[in-house]
This record gives sequence, C-alpha cells and structure tokens, in this order.
Amino acid sequence: MSFSLNTEKAKPYMVGFVLGLVAAPLIAFNAGWVSTSSARAEAVRAARVETLAGICSATAGRIATAASTDLATVKGYENRAKRDELVAAAMADIQVPADLLSKVTFDCGRTLS
Repeated sequence: MSFSLNTEKAKPYMVGFVLGLVAAPLIAFNAGWVSTSSARAEAVRAARVETLAGICSATAGRIATAASTDLATVKGYENRAKRDELVAAAMADIQVPADLLSKVTFDCGRTLS
C-alpha cells in the first residue's frame, strides 16, 4: 500500500476529527454542559441572596406576628413605607455581607409585597 492510498482511506476520519474538535466545544457551551467560573460564582451569589431573603421574610413574619400585625397590611405600593420599616427591623437581626445587603433587602421587601 502506498502513502497516497493510505491518506485517501484516512481522509474521512481526519475530517471528522477536525470537525469534532471544532464542533464539540461549541455544542457543549451552547447546551450548557460546560460552565465557567464566573457563571458558577454568580449562581452561588444568587443562592446566597435567595437564602438570606428567605430568612429575612421569615423574620419579618415573626416580627409582624409578635406585634399583632397582619402581613396583608404591608402589601401593595401604598404600604411601601411600612414594609420598608418591617424589612429594616428584620435585617437588623441578620448578619448580611455588605456586598449583598441591598439585593437581600430588595428581595425581602419584594417577597413581602
């Protein structure tokens, strides 16, 4: 067998290999099979905010119950000031990192509204 005959037989395999090298990363990233470190960091940050906002809303519910206040009275746009006071009181009991404080406060208030 000559070199040119071997090359002709191997040509489809070489083309498939090269196309696979190009297509595999494109498909993997677009399908979400591969995540970057920044995407993971953002997912962790979102999970922390969601957890802390849940703790805040539960604490706000306990504060409202202790004060014999119905949480329905803080719902809606017109009761925003009452809701902000309740969220501020709930956030005083929770240790939240400074970089997450505004997002947790916003999410807690949105949960109560």
